[in-house]
Amino acid sequence: MVQETQHMKELPELVEAAKSGDREAYDALLRRFQPMAYAIANRYLEDHHLAQDVVQEAAFEAFVHLQELKEPAAFPGWFRQIVFR
Repeated sequence: MVQETQHMKELPELVEAAKSGDREAYDALLRRFQPMAYAIANRYLEDHHLAQDVVQEAAFEAFVHLQELKEPAAFPGWFRQIVFR
């Protein structure tokens, strides 16, 4: 039930909740954007395992630096840039 509730939240709400320490909100963000991140990483690396590693590292970096994200609605592009780096 919690996952359904988190999934229904709008993106800015999820980001703000995650910034406040709500781990379930951060997990919901990852569920929503990991497929996009994997697709980008796999397209450039052309290696399933390396792409998975990149996404895992990007998810950690995003978690560590989430407080730096000023505009919650910008999360998808911000996360994409972390994947690229």
